[in-house]
Amino acid sequence: MRSPERGHSTKSRYPHDPLSGDPTPIWTAKRIRGLGPSTDLATAASVLDMSRSTAYKLIRRDAFPVPHFRVGTHYRIPTAPLLAALHLDLPEP
Repeated sequence: MRSPERGHSTKSRYPHDPLSGDPTPIWTAKRIRGLGPSTDLATAASVLDMSRSTAYKLIRRDAFPVPHFRVGTHYRIPTAPLLAALHLDLPEP
């Protein structure tokens, strides 16, 4: 039998809901640009609203929606293609 706390969450998973108390960051174009020229896979997954494990599965299948490169044992995701994938690649006003 499932315990009550393992049931489905009633909280909104979208970060734009300030009343939910959700710790998920709100990703704006300015904030993504502030990450620098590249970011780690976990951050890119958060920006794309996917779990870290899903991101690693997509990387292994070479199906991640943004170009990536491997540095040693870590994956790096360039922020310019990440912005382009989200259609946020317009210059900031």
